[in-house]
Amino acid sequence: QPAGSATFQVRSRGKSFDKDSLHYTVSAQTSPVVQKLFVANDQITSYVDVRTLLPFRTELKLVEGRFRKNQVLSINQDHGVATTDQNVKIEIPVGTHDYLSFFYLARTFNLTPPRRNAVSLLVNDKPTTLFISSIKRETIQLGTQSIPAIQVSLTTDDPQPDKFQLRAWISDDRRRLPLRLMAMTEIGPVRADLAIIPLTAQ
Repeated sequence: QPAGSATFQVRSRGKSFDKDSLHYTVSAQTSPVVQKLFVANDQITSYVDVRTLLPFRTELKLVEGRFRKNQVLSINQDHGVATTDQNVKIEIPVGTHDYLSFFYLARTFNLTPPRRNAVSLLVNDKPTTLFISSIKRETIQLGTQSIPAIQVSLTTDDPQPDKFQLRAWISDDRRRLPLRLMAMTEIGPVRADLAIIPLTAQ
């Protein structure tokens, strides 16, 4: 029984807030069955510079149980500062990504095992270093397809670097599709598999 779903979308290149940009969105929600125990309904929007793929604006609308967060971050990558819509300034390393821009950036990395990549990520209004370590090549089953993939681990520079045992499988081809994500959460193991849904004309 699926616990929930997440839908990712890349909007057409265009001008946003006077910048040549790409517009990423993701919406994630728990399934009706799970909502009887826990309700989650998150929406994240990221505007990234076309040339650098770095975010300059992030919009968060998060509902996770009793937790609520509505926030807009304006990110100045040249000066290393993110400013909230409440005018709170957060110092960040130049080149820091948000949750969503990182998702697409990771597909550009060299993932040949045992390669290790690192990126600064803004998590809960605090910059964190995320390490993406390529573990091995393997073939995974996705629906009726057997797909060559590279397994990677996602760890941080926190005192418990592998607290959630995050593992991802990226397709071992030039598309670098995120095929599977697994994690250990407070409510138990969670697995998400990729499903490509064609868009209707808009």
